[in-house]
Amino acid sequence: MDVNIQFAKLLSEGNSIRGISRILGLTYKNTYNKFLWFQKLVDSEKEKLRFSAKSLQIDELETIHHTKCKPLSVVLIVNEKYQLLEAKVAEMPAKGRLAAFSRMKYGPRKDERPQKIIEALMNVKNQLRQRPFLISADANPGYPKAVEKVFTGVAFVQYNQSKKEKKREKLHEKLHKKRFDPLFAVNHKCALLRRRINRLARKSWCTTKKPANLQLHLDLFRIQQMKINK
Repeated sequence: MDVNIQFAKLLSEGNSIRGISRILGLTYKNTYNKFLWFQKLVDSEKEKLRFSAKSLQIDELETIHHTKCKPLSVVLIVNEKYQLLEAKVAEMPAKGRLAAFSRMKYGPRKDERPQKIIEALMNVKNQLRQRPFLISADANPGYPKAVEKVFTGVAFVQYNQSKKEKKREKLHEKLHKKRFDPLFAVNHKCALLRRRINRLARKSWCTTKKPANLQLHLDLFRIQQMKINK
């Protein structure tokens, strides 16, 4: 098998770059340089992607940039066929108890999420063969304005699940079938990404050192999945 093909497959099956270097018998430096080489391939392949979607679902997955004090958000857009149409990495400020410590140690952080949401929607719009009939998302207050700006006139629905409802479902998920999740496609994709991309796993010592590398990893994964589902 071609080393590049094998390398791309290993990246999408939960392996780290250092782990791939051990599997392929390469030095870490050569493996990392090969990973960066994929940027040219990804840039050319992204321009060729075209897809169909009757409906779109939007959500965000949170991860970290080396430390929890530097969180990142990944804007995801999925269609009704569970295809990942776009994934955009955005810098965001720390929240909760870490907010003050993060500002003290690393200074104020930009909130790129509003900009990246619009960029993700624009990219999807430019690659769709036809307009979707419905766009759905969670209760994030930033979504309505972005969706209206890019997909003017398309029906948009937001779903709000209270903490009490989430806790009730978690307590009884082993005993009773969970209620219908209107955002199941995008939630399923979030779970799949955490499983298949090592640096996104909740409990992992493989963390993202550069947001640009996370973006490359996501783009490579997305292109591979789109080709498989053709």
